[in-house]
Amino acid sequence: MANSEAQIYGYVEKATLIDQNLTLSAKLDTGAKSASLHAVNITEIEKKGIPYLRFTVPTKTGDYSFEGEYVGKVKIKVRSSEANPGLLRTTPIKRPVVLLNIKLGDKVRTIKVNLTNRKRFLYPLLLGRDAIIDFNGAVDPALTFTTKSKSPVNNEK
Repeated sequence: MANSEAQIYGYVEKATLIDQNLTLSAKLDTGAKSASLHAVNITEIEKKGIPYLRFTVPTKTGDYSFEGEYVGKVKIKVRSSEANPGLLRTTPIKRPVVLLNIKLGDKVRTIKVNLTNRKRFLYPLLLGRDAIIDFNGAVDPALTFTTKSKSPVNNEK
């Protein structure tokens, strides 16, 4: 944690993906380690010899294309029963991870975000412990939407 006092966030906040000025509802989840974003059409590309991923973030108002520097894969524990009803064991899966510039309140950070299909979840963006720490934050589960942006952004998509 940084030297300054932690910023208290609610368990749901507005977060902006800076590259497209796309504001989404994000769940801040201290039970998850990494951040996760709903993304489809994920393809590998190169920019000046550096691996990137190109992907689409679908929203109710349209699809937004992004490119993020590919930094590897992360193992995620997923209950097999979520994908295969009847199975109860936990199975790790690997998801691609990119660097994204995300704004939460008045802070912008470059964080690692894994890409996956989250269409069955209520919130398209999940910020886990690593991201919460990057934002010098703490989560109060009794609160929602505590941040006020100091610059205009698009309405929620």
